[in-house]
Amino acid sequence: MGKGKRSRQTTEQRREREARRRQESDARNEREAAEFGVKLPPKPPRGAPASRPDFSEVDWDKLKAKYPEDARKLLRSMFIALIGERAAHAKGFLSWGLRPNRPHPQSRLAHDDAAVTLEGEESLVSSTALYPTMNASESLTAAAEVIAFALTQGQVRTSATAALCRIAMESSAKTIWLISETDTEARIRRCYGFLKGERGQQEGFEKLEAAALEARSDPMAEADLAEFDKRRAREVKRHAKIAALPADAIIGPTGGPMKFVENAEDWMDKRLPRKPDPDLDRVMHPRSAKAFYSLGSGFVHGFKWLAGYVFDNHELDDSGLLAVTLDAFGNALRMTEAAVSLFEAQSIGPQPDPKRLRNYPTGLADIVSDLTADYRLPAD
Repeated sequence: MGKGKRSRQTTEQRREREARRRQESDARNEREAAEFGVKLPPKPPRGAPASRPDFSEVDWDKLKAKYPEDARKLLRSMFIALIGERAAHAKGFLSWGLRPNRPHPQSRLAHDDAAVTLEGEESLVSSTALYPTMNASESLTAAAEVIAFALTQGQVRTSATAALCRIAMESSAKTIWLISETDTEARIRRCYGFLKGERGQQEGFEKLEAAALEARSDPMAEADLAEFDKRRAREVKRHAKIAALPADAIIGPTGGPMKFVENAEDWMDKRLPRKPDPDLDRVMHPRSAKAFYSLGSGFVHGFKWLAGYVFDNHELDDSGLLAVTLDAFGNALRMTEAAVSLFEAQSIGPQPDPKRLRNYPTGLADIVSDLTADYRLPAD
């Protein structure tokens, strides 16, 4: 027998042994996984991405009792897999946030815009409700990009992700407060109150910006100051008209950002209840929107107190940070979905429009359809 033939036979024998070893290993893994309730996915076709296991029936107590360290590792792997799924869903808001559809001329938002009597405010309701939701979509998409890159580096980036998700929650909550009411006059009064409530922060910025521009001596200073003065004059004129309205024409927000979040959560609990999560509900109870928003202030403002509720300095385990990241995405996704769905449900016309781009994430169509009935225009 020639050396070439023996070499080929040896190679084939090694391949056969390796194939048997893998089959035995896979069978053993499947048996052990089934013992603890882990449902392994079928092997994907060559070149296709692998699916994650189904963790919904895992007996975590049994697994921890027999393999405590392996149970911790599996839980961590599950958290990372679910974070990846939520981040992928969050990325679906990118298109809507960049290029939302204009309200249809016969939509509820167009109807309410037309009901505004204040001069120069042709799109008061729709534009006031739109910007916060665009901001929410931008922040949520950025959170997804941050965590996706971090995970490729073996990191978590919980602080940055949680801060961005908190922004998405606050912005979405404002849109929900503005247009979740069904009465046109109440919605217009809320828009007036919302804009009036912003004026204090706006005036503070104007004073700082004006002082900075007046102190400049570079060649562009004069032109920049002239442009700024033109914009400020426009805003002053606009707010003067709102300030002149009678008190009963304005409904202002009270209680600050937390109150927006609380009101939005109450509305969602009634109208869009949280769906069960079979994988997570067995190992952690999700924080409410209010609780996470409060905890998230620690990330936004650099407060040290949050550390004691997020991780243990004596253990090299980032599971707590991963759990907070899941809470962040869970609350931000739910609230942004509600805000976008509300806006879309009130932007569409009475009949399906094939030219209208459905650029919101997959899964929101049913919510939009369900909410449309609540905000249908009254019959003439």
